[in-house]
This record gives sequence, C-alpha cells and structure tokens, in this order.
Amino acid sequence: MEKIIEILLNYVEPDNEITEDTLIKGELGPSSFDLVCIANDIYEAFKVELSAEDFRQYETVGKLAAYIEKHSK
Repeated sequence: MEKIIEILLNYVEPDNEITEDTLIKGELGPSSFDLVCIANDIYEAFKVELSAEDFRQYETVGKLAAYIEKHSK
C-alpha cells in the first residue's frame, strides 16, 4: 500500500494523511487526467490495468490496494 500512496501523492495534495480508509475521489479529489496518470503509474509498478470504474468500485485506498495486490502479476 505504501507504493500506491506514493503514486497518489504525485498527483494530489491531501489536507490529511492518506490511510487505507481515505476516499480516493471524495477526499483526494484527483482530476480525470490525474486518474489516468495514476492508473498508468499503477500499471507500470504492478502490471494491473485500472479503469475509471475501478476507481469508483474500489473507492478507498485500502480497497484499491487489495484489488491491485490480488491482480498483480
């Protein structure tokens, strides 16, 4: 999860510390372009492709991290 947080911090400046319960879109508020860049960086790091729907379905950092861990190659 640390690498995912590191990736997120490249695109958002949260007011609070990012935890597993942080809502990616709700609390961090990345733009649509930032989400594309985040998805690209996650693919480069973990070889997991993410869509816009994945960011809606796995809305917290912890849920997204669990999904990425389960599907990483």
